[in-house]
Amino acid sequence: MSGITDTDLDDILALCPRLYAAVGWDAEKAPDWDIFRACCHPDATLAALSSGAASPIPVEVFIAAMNEQRATGALADFSEVEIARHVEAFGNVAGVRSSFIAEMNGERRRGVTFAHIVRHEGRWVILSAIWDNEGDGKTIPASLI
Repeated sequence: MSGITDTDLDDILALCPRLYAAVGWDAEKAPDWDIFRACCHPDATLAALSSGAASPIPVEVFIAAMNEQRATGALADFSEVEIARHVEAFGNVAGVRSSFIAEMNGERRRGVTFAHIVRHEGRWVILSAIWDNEGDGKTIPASLI
């Protein structure tokens, strides 16, 4: 990885796990949206592709949707934990593939996030992230775990 220091790599590798930890909640713990926002570029877009339709949304729209699900009880608990990752980086850009296990209302499933990460104002942040979950005949291949 040319132009990337060990510190840069540590910072890049920490982003997805930090984002996953921040978004989670249960009866005793609320999501930490300040940390979530700090992981993202101010103009970052996020897109879940589980439905097969790409609909990128800004971070604040994502946060509002997650807060709504939490407030209505549609999601009583939510957590994500990284189980594997791969990074490629050069200069001020990086790509991270992060496989994860998510638990929602006691249901466990796996997924994969692909994140574009950039150095912005001296720190590494997510510029865009897209993810998909297993289901309906989609199983994560061993090469991604």
